[in-house]
Amino acid sequence: MRAIVVDQKPGGSVLSMRDLSSPEPGPHQVKIRVRNASVNRADLGQRAGTHQPASPGSAPVVVGLDAAGDVVTVGSEVTRVHVGDRVMAIVSGGLSEEVVVDAALVIPIPPAWTYAEGAAAILGLMTEHNALRTAGELEPGDTVLVHAAASTVGLQCVQLAKYLGAGLIIATVRTDRATDLLRSSGADHVIEVGEAGFADRVLELTDGRGVDVIVDHVGGPYLAENIRCAALLGRIVGVGRLGGAHGDLDLEALAFKRISIIGVTFRTRDAAEKAAIVAALLSDVEPAFEALRPSIDRILPWTEVQQAQDLMAANSHLGKIVLSLLNT
Repeated sequence: MRAIVVDQKPGGSVLSMRDLSSPEPGPHQVKIRVRNASVNRADLGQRAGTHQPASPGSAPVVVGLDAAGDVVTVGSEVTRVHVGDRVMAIVSGGLSEEVVVDAALVIPIPPAWTYAEGAAAILGLMTEHNALRTAGELEPGDTVLVHAAASTVGLQCVQLAKYLGAGLIIATVRTDRATDLLRSSGADHVIEVGEAGFADRVLELTDGRGVDVIVDHVGGPYLAENIRCAALLGRIVGVGRLGGAHGDLDLEALAFKRISIIGVTFRTRDAAEKAAIVAALLSDVEPAFEALRPSIDRILPWTEVQQAQDLMAANSHLGKIVLSLLNT
């Protein structure tokens, strides 16, 4: 089978298509014939060598964190997934003609969705539901602040917060190009972050109270202002570090407001923990999947993976960039 791998060259890392052995599922796994996979910010870190798996090995690093396609083989102990099912899943090395994944991590693609939508949605749905509901302990009526809301996961976070009953949703962006899309996705207010920051405006919009849940995809540079605009007993969930990993922390304000700061990642979660995230998502949100369709910027052949990653690096997209493995 063919796969896109990261090759280390003297001048840096490049992406190459390589023939690899076809994987075989274990008793509790399924094999998926991949039709689509999406491009994620972490793919750039994979290529740069800054986003390493929890247990790196000597095998080639296959690109991709998700996949959507058809189940072609099921393990001997698998009962809830069947050959022919249309599915989506998070999986290490999704940009491959075939992938093997634990059956507990597989989610059916909604009947009205395309495979491309499945690939575009799965990682964001799992990440943002976990951030909002499990880590952020979101309850109906809570106020929510989403940073880097114009990103694909940010858009999904806004959608989910609305569906889960958030009372007020505030989104921050670097430019106004996604304002209309964010408002149609459920944001009540969109703040364009500049030199003045965002905390004063958030406090103004919440009558000085601050927000209950902050989902932060930016990281270090926003930490101090997150503390300023968090409500008493607020929860700050660190999902991404687009702006860097280090920031200033006011421990007095942290203690005074009794704020919780929670970091999340899939890289250090075992299969059981990931399965619990899938189960929570399905329990909470599966009836609403039809209304939570992801926004897709474009679909490219997987042979154009380098161009797709360059588009992501340039922040020239609005919605998910998806790669198609068909007709190649």
